[in-house]
Amino acid sequence: MSITEDPDAGMTTLSEINVKHNPDSHGPEWRDEDVRGFGMAVGGRASVCRPTTVEQVADVFAAARRESTPIALRGAGCSYGDASTAVGGRVLDLTAMNRILAFDPQTGVAVCEPGVTVRDLWRKSIGYAFWPKVVSGTMAVSMGGAAAMNIHGKNNYALGSFGECVRAFDLLTPKGELVHVTRESDPELFHAAISGFGMLGCFTKLEIQTKRVHSGRLRVWGLVARDLDHNFEMIEELRGQADYLVSWLDLHGKGKGLGRGLLHRADQMQPGEDPEGVRYLDPLLQDVPTKLFGVVPKGWLWPGMWGAVQTRQVWLVNWLKFKAGYREERGSPYLQSHGAFHFLLDYVPNWHWMTKPGGLIQFQPFVPVAEAPRVMRRIIERCQEVGYVPYLGVLKRHRPDPFLMTHAVDGYSLAMDFAVSRSKSKRDALWRLCQELAELVLEAGGRFYYAKDAVLLGSSFARVHGEEAVRQFRELKQNWDPDHLMQTDLSRRMGV
Repeated sequence: MSITEDPDAGMTTLSEINVKHNPDSHGPEWRDEDVRGFGMAVGGRASVCRPTTVEQVADVFAAARRESTPIALRGAGCSYGDASTAVGGRVLDLTAMNRILAFDPQTGVAVCEPGVTVRDLWRKSIGYAFWPKVVSGTMAVSMGGAAAMNIHGKNNYALGSFGECVRAFDLLTPKGELVHVTRESDPELFHAAISGFGMLGCFTKLEIQTKRVHSGRLRVWGLVARDLDHNFEMIEELRGQADYLVSWLDLHGKGKGLGRGLLHRADQMQPGEDPEGVRYLDPLLQDVPTKLFGVVPKGWLWPGMWGAVQTRQVWLVNWLKFKAGYREERGSPYLQSHGAFHFLLDYVPNWHWMTKPGGLIQFQPFVPVAEAPRVMRRIIERCQEVGYVPYLGVLKRHRPDPFLMTHAVDGYSLAMDFAVSRSKSKRDALWRLCQELAELVLEAGGRFYYAKDAVLLGSSFARVHGEEAVRQFRELKQNWDPDHLMQTDLSRRMGV
């Protein structure tokens, strides 16, 4: 395969084996900043550096070795918890390394620096009739972060996780080695660095396979789910047919309505099925709309959502959304652009501000299919019993993947967003509730996803992954990072 270099990218040729640091170079500055998780509930002051080249990253690693100073890697900062924070420490922010170095319009293979975002990638690929195989609910996620956390999308049950789209990568290790890694050349490192939450080194280049699309639009159905069991029934029935499935849950529903919600199914168009859809291969027609009803700027909406959270009216908002689902169901199927379907979190700019001043955390358990109905029902019931009802719930179907620190199971996940109080007693009570729910999940053989976690105890690490996987990961950590320079608040919390 020949990958054509993007003439606008200015690709720099580097050794595939080793990058030497320059002690006399004047690299990017370190600045004291407030560095928080996306949910704003965890994090704090840290010293931040934003390199623009691999050599500058190598300089930072060399200085860290000399000074025995830990480094935390950070991409776009979309992890909800402490996966990319280091309170009182040093953070290497990779957002300025954001070039798409090459794109092959025949195969859809992209070569990206780690700071390239999902939005950068699809805006490059869509004009050639390609779309990323796996995308998150926001287009702000970086390629380096997507690989390090091994993100998943609404088609995880069908196409797997982001790591399964990665063909190769360059990894700059804390020892100063730049290693080119493929599944074939070093399968152990390949499957550990992807999912390894930044503990084995820094991705400096990633080769990513996108997928062919024949229209800029998807055929979408909104399907009302009467309760939790109905959700599971529909997803199991449709997962062999649908390209994407995701269900919004009204977690305030009780009794016969517990777990009710709205399931969205989306299918890709076949060749020639949507001639008008070719026009939607224009990137300008894929971005989510900036105004509600074409009039109200969506940036004005978060204060209203903030009011609903503060006045405890989220139950009413959810009830109205559930009722509106019947109208959407009657109007289904309908056509929707890829961007409008996938990036729901980008519909309202700064939507997470509605949880200020305390912020939010997300609790997302992954539970094997046989245990999922029982465990998730009990989780919802327990939240209602103690009065900490998540304002958002999202149910998805998953499949296993080959990555060492994976969160994936043959089963379901339920992502739940909790608003965090500024009151220490209420905050502590929420953490205790999540840890209680985590115990229920772990007893059922479930797992957790570090891009979302803020509450797991260190004792959970081996229970999530198994003793053998943890042993392998720690051996790799010792080999590639013998001085344990790569550290984050998450890695310290989990005892990695």
